[in-house]
Amino acid sequence: MQPQNPNPDFDFMFKDKQSSKKSLLPSLNLPKPAKIGLAIVVGLIILTVISSLLSGRNKGSTQAFIDVLARGQETQRVTQLVQQQLQLQDPQTTALAATVSSCLASDTAQITSYLSKNHIKVNATQLAADKDPSTDANMQTASQNNNLDSAYVNYLKGALGKYETDLQTAYKSAGPNGKQLLQTAFGSTDTLLTTPPLKS
Repeated sequence: MQPQNPNPDFDFMFKDKQSSKKSLLPSLNLPKPAKIGLAIVVGLIILTVISSLLSGRNKGSTQAFIDVLARGQETQRVTQLVQQQLQLQDPQTTALAATVSSCLASDTAQITSYLSKNHIKVNATQLAADKDPSTDANMQTASQNNNLDSAYVNYLKGALGKYETDLQTAYKSAGPNGKQLLQTAFGSTDTLLTTPPLKS
């Protein structure tokens, strides 16, 4: 004896419930492997967008640190030029150049280490962004006119002033560790700018 068919009024209970389940992907009449591949591509696009948003948030901060390094490197380069090739005459200016070189070398080492710990690489082109060959020509002319010391002091006033501005800009977008590092560099630069040759 065959079982009786259930009451037609209750057919809805026995119907396939899969139709109520909605897929994340619209029904594209694609084979299952193609749907999986499409889901992976969509997932990768979403991850790329999120990653670019997160990295974009730190991009300004990173560039500001690189600007500080580039400015510091150029000031160091000119300082080495007047120390080693053109030869400063005034002992006070010579001592100032040595102090500037030491301070900037320390700043550069610490900032480079900070960027390295944060997996940020800086290339030679970025570091040479502020290189100005006309400064070399001006210093050579001043040296020939026995005016190198005052020309270098005038150069330093402008260069260290710009360096301080770059430090302040980087400070605004830096994290706690970066802020501490930049504050220290700013303090030493500010002290340099108050030394007798630069203060006058």
